[in-house]
Amino acid sequence: MKTAFLRWWRRCEDVPIPRPVRFLLVGLSGVGVNMATLWFLHGRMGLAPLPAAALAVETSICSNFVLNDIWTFGAGRRMRPLWTRALAFHATAATAAAVNLSLFMLLTSAAGVHYLPANLIAIAVASGINFTVSASWTWRAAPPPAFAPAPIAPNAPAPLGKRIVVIPTYNERANIHRLLERILSLGSEYEALVVDDSSPDGTGEVVAAMAGEEPRVHLISRPEKLGLGSAYVAGFRRALDLGADLIFQMDSDFSHDPDDLPRLAAAATGGNVVVGSRYVSGGATSGWPLRRVLVSRAASLAARVLLRVPVSDATGGFKCWGRAALAALPLDSVRSTGFAFQVEMNYFAWRLGIPLVEVPITFEDRKAGQSKASLGVGIEMAAVIWRLFLRPV
Repeated sequence: MKTAFLRWWRRCEDVPIPRPVRFLLVGLSGVGVNMATLWFLHGRMGLAPLPAAALAVETSICSNFVLNDIWTFGAGRRMRPLWTRALAFHATAATAAAVNLSLFMLLTSAAGVHYLPANLIAIAVASGINFTVSASWTWRAAPPPAFAPAPIAPNAPAPLGKRIVVIPTYNERANIHRLLERILSLGSEYEALVVDDSSPDGTGEVVAAMAGEEPRVHLISRPEKLGLGSAYVAGFRRALDLGADLIFQMDSDFSHDPDDLPRLAAAATGGNVVVGSRYVSGGATSGWPLRRVLVSRAASLAARVLLRVPVSDATGGFKCWGRAALAALPLDSVRSTGFAFQVEMNYFAWRLGIPLVEVPITFEDRKAGQSKASLGVGIEMAAVIWRLFLRPV
């Protein structure tokens, strides 16, 4: 019985019917499923009209999804995970229904069109939108690897050579001197590279004075405030040019403990990314208001669910990059200029197949200076995650 059904189904799949026609036929079958379900639930089972209608609509949407997934779009396509397709189809169906109803009301009320042709026009427009969005979004192919990765030895020991810590700054005069001293005290292999965006408080002058006396301190002075993401990209490029074997990134306000740098280095293999994580066992945040915790947690959850980046703390900015891993990343393709840069870099690394390892850290809220976080940070984070989800690089 099963074999006969499969033969019949394969014959149906092989029939040369264009996808728009298949989509239309599936939609018509959904109408039949809707009516049959409504008749059974309300007419035979005695369920109230409203819940019966709601269940009938959901049943027809699920029926349409399954048939479209298998018959209309499924053949020969390497698609995204099932649950993302189902969620996207539900959202598309709801949008099409809203367009249908809105256009019908506009044609009948504002334009005075008779309700029958108005209904046909509204259905045609909504169906066209439904098919277009379904074909281009719901059933788009799963993205291939974005870039050809450079050869990386995943089990290579952590490099023992030069270790450069990249630190973007803007108005961090109160912190930067002590931070650089702490980093340099970790050993002769540690160097610091500050990227300063012409801080009005004179942060750049403090670093320049230290660099004049200590060759392990480096400074990139930029003419204006150009954003966190571009500061890190500039620092990473300079660190690679300086011959760094391990490249760290960290905040300049002591939110990240310099004493954790050797722990991150110990977890580096030369071919991976080590993430100082607040959200794995042993990690924590201290002094943060609830709203910042919620924004950070929500962004990390969205990165895992929508982008499938396998880290618990996708927004963390305390990381250690092996030289080979960082050199393999397409830094020219980084578009985020703010805090969402952290998510985008994790995403690029994951797309390249570079391992991401999390090491627990305690994140301390800044003790001096003013935080750069704001509502705009959350909005930017959400926008970047959706951009990468809807249009993978």
